[in-house]
Order: sequence, then structure tokens, then C-alpha cells
Amino acid sequence: MHSQAEAQVGQYRFTSGDDRWRWSDEMFEIHGMEAGEVVPTRDLFLRHVRADHRDRVAAALEACERDGTPVGEHYVLVDLAGDERAVTLSGGRDQGADGAVVSGFLVDVSVSQRATVADAVNVQLHQALESHAVIDQAKGVLMLVYGIDGDAAFELLRWSSQQRNVRLLALAERLVGAVESAGGLAPTSRAKLDELFFQSLGEEAAPASGGAPTHGLTVSSRVVGGVPVVAARGPVDLATAGVLSAAIAAASGAARQSGRLVVDLREATHVGSAGVSVLASLDRRARTHGTTLRVLVAPDSSLLLAAGHGLEVAVVDPAGAVGALS
Repeated sequence: MHSQAEAQVGQYRFTSGDDRWRWSDEMFEIHGMEAGEVVPTRDLFLRHVRADHRDRVAAALEACERDGTPVGEHYVLVDLAGDERAVTLSGGRDQGADGAVVSGFLVDVSVSQRATVADAVNVQLHQALESHAVIDQAKGVLMLVYGIDGDAAFELLRWSSQQRNVRLLALAERLVGAVESAGGLAPTSRAKLDELFFQSLGEEAAPASGGAPTHGLTVSSRVVGGVPVVAARGPVDLATAGVLSAAIAAASGAARQSGRLVVDLREATHVGSAGVSVLASLDRRARTHGTTLRVLVAPDSSLLLAAGHGLEVAVVDPAGAVGALS
């Protein structure tokens, strides 16, 4: 018996002008036969070569027998049971007492090929499982921080990946690595999580009804003095930046006519890096169409740092009139 990773090797030999061949026991085995079950001949050998390879293999044997050209052919063998095997035929010609003798080896590489394929599949599967685990970890981070479900967390990852042209797996790895490097949540957040965790151990942990959680961002659009104005109230972060982006994109048609677009963030409670990134991207896109994007912020807004991204930022008291500033 041969091990599963071991290739079978058979030997053959025939004298020029004699149709009868000599086969080793392994040669019979490769062809799916018992040793000595049949008398091996050239015709028998070629009948077990798959039809589309037969002429090529026959020509190689004839060239070796006639001119001494070495044989080196890869082909598909069809054994007695009808199963296909990938094999390699090699051979050469020597001068014997009764004439030219052609001899060589037939190597069945099917088993080793299957083992190679199986190894490759196992490696790919392992990589896929590892990738899936990292993405799940990144989803868990977003689910915890933003209070969203798994599908929404994955959509955030996918959206962010497309926005910054970063592969989803690479983005997930960076996020998980950054969280690990930061040492986890801040003390106040840990205390809150402790409460939620221990509540989950008791009956009071039953989830409250009321549907999916809201992210606290309200976006409205209107036109003031012919200029479209998109106003946001609440936090502009990774979980909500896509909502703001969609609202601004929807107003871009009217903005091209007026040449101006105002984004009013004076009532935004927080503008994170994701929000600034989205605004900067939309600003670049607007400029290609000849549109000026202006961002209104309150004096204490965190978006004051956005000027470094090339945004036109105007600091306006919340009570100020938008029309006069557009």
C-alpha cells in the first residue's frame, strides 16, 4: 500500500518491433489492474491514455523508438474503473541484444496533486477564518461603542473601507490593533460596561422593546437665498457620517446651480474625525464642479481643527442668521 502523499511509480520496457511490453506490478496497479491480469501491449497502453492526449503520447513513443528521442510526457490516464489519473511518462532507448529497447517510468502524481491542492485549500481556509475573526472583532468594537447591531457595524466598516480606499480586512486589523494599543475603554466607559455586564447576568437584562437604537443625528435641508443649506443636529461620528454625506450629496445638484453649498454644524454636539474626513472629501468633489462648500460651526466646535483639511470654516454664534452668512 502507498501512503496518500506518495506518488506511485511503475516501470515498463519493450523491444523495438515487438508489440508485447513488460510491466512492473506498480504499472498494473496504476492502470487499475491486478499484476499479470492481462498481457500488456502498446495498444493496451494507448487505450488507457485519454483520447485527447493519445496521439501526442503515441508520437513520443514512436520518436523514442525510431530516433532515440527521450520521452517526457504529462497526460491523463483512464484506469480500468474509468477513473482519471494525472501521470508523467518518461523513457529512453538503449541498444540490446535483440535490438533497440525502450524503457522508462510511469509516475502517478494524482495523489500528490490532491494533497497539494488540499494543503492549499487548508491554508486558504485558515486565512479566511482568521480574516473573519478579525472582522468580527472590529464589528464588536463598533457595536459596543455605537450601540448598533452586527449588520450595521459591518456596513460601517464597508462604507469606511470604500471612502478611504482601504481593504476591509486591513481596516479591521488596524482598528483592532489601535484598540489593543490604547488599552481598552476609558475608566468611565469601563464602569458603565461593568454595570451592563452584571445586569446581563440577571433577569433585568431582558432587552428593552422599542426597535433599533437611534444614533442621535438629525439632518435637514432647505434653501436660503437660493443657496442649499444642510443642517445637522447631534453627533457626527463614524456611525452617522454616512447620513450627513448622503444629505450633502442629495443637495449637490442645487448647489451646482448656485455655486455654493452651506453645511450648518452649529448644533452638532460632536464632530469626529470621520465627519471631518467626509466633509473634506465632499469639499474636494464640490470644487471639481465649481461649487464652494462652506461649513458653519459654533465657537466651541471641535471642527475648528478642520481648517487644516482645506475646508472653509466660518465660526458663527448659534443665533446667527444663515442667510447672511451664505
